[in-house]
Amino acid sequence: MTRLIDKFKPDAVIDVVLQACHSYNIESHKVGEYVAKNHSLPFLKIVTDFSQSDVGQIRTRVEALLESC
Repeated sequence: MTRLIDKFKPDAVIDVVLQACHSYNIESHKVGEYVAKNHSLPFLKIVTDFSQSDVGQIRTRVEALLESC
């Protein structure tokens, strides 16, 4: 994670988790803590089933994240 952040210099980190994948959902919490503690970057976790029904909500959340950067 540190290598990727150092290489690409992102303004924020977004973690996309498939709704039924509990392992990645649990791991996402650790990723968020690591990013905040070690890199002071905003973090957004998006849980989706990749259907069109949540496109508007995801767009709004990503736009709000980018405005805060």
